[in-house]
Amino acid sequence: MNTVGISIAIPALDELGIVQYVFTTRQNGLGARTQGIKQADDWKRVAEAFGIAPDRLVTVNQVHGDTIRLVEQMNYRTMRSAEADAMITRERGLAIGVETADCVPILLVDPATPAVAAVHAGWKSTVEKIVQKTVAKMQAGFGSDPSRIIAAIGPAIGPECYEVDEPVMGPVRETFPFWKEVASPRTQGKWSLDLARLNRLELIQAGLPGINVYSFGLCTSCNPDLFYSFRREGRTGRMLSAVMIKA
Repeated sequence: MNTVGISIAIPALDELGIVQYVFTTRQNGLGARTQGIKQADDWKRVAEAFGIAPDRLVTVNQVHGDTIRLVEQMNYRTMRSAEADAMITRERGLAIGVETADCVPILLVDPATPAVAAVHAGWKSTVEKIVQKTVAKMQAGFGSDPSRIIAAIGPAIGPECYEVDEPVMGPVRETFPFWKEVASPRTQGKWSLDLARLNRLELIQAGLPGINVYSFGLCTSCNPDLFYSFRREGRTGRMLSAVMIKA
């Protein structure tokens, strides 16, 4: 795997030998934006490390929904303006990535097809079961077997810093019977929510073996030297989580 400055490694993905991926940190100097404004060349260095042209590293306009885009050679140049929170592809030499600064980034790799996915899971998308829907879309579109898919859950805000109230907890309780496994009460109607663990449990429900789901367990808000955090900083930069099937 080519690395870019300081990034985080997943040995299980490295051992496959068929994908390149990256989870950037703020120490890369990537995604640092003037007043949080997105720039066209934000991820140029990542593309260079992947050995591809910058426009072949595809991101979308993330809107906290459950739309999943199929990225292909014929449409990848239009994706920057497309509204979505997940992408899937089986194209080689075409990277897909999501940008986060507290929300949960998830990369999925089906080594058999091969096929990959990148998912942006904030609380709204999580409640809409975007990661389960992404697995289902890979299964329907590519014939991916969930039992073979490897998932990597990147750095996200941890329960120690992610305090939510009833407008968030209400939908979580209504959607997930196991909600007590990912939430604990605080005072005055506040809750701590473990969004990364919630997505892990969703992936297992989707058919992934627990041993195939890797999670960093690093809180973006607790680690200001490593990560951007919208909850901590307000308008800020973004980390990139991206994956590509090698050409």
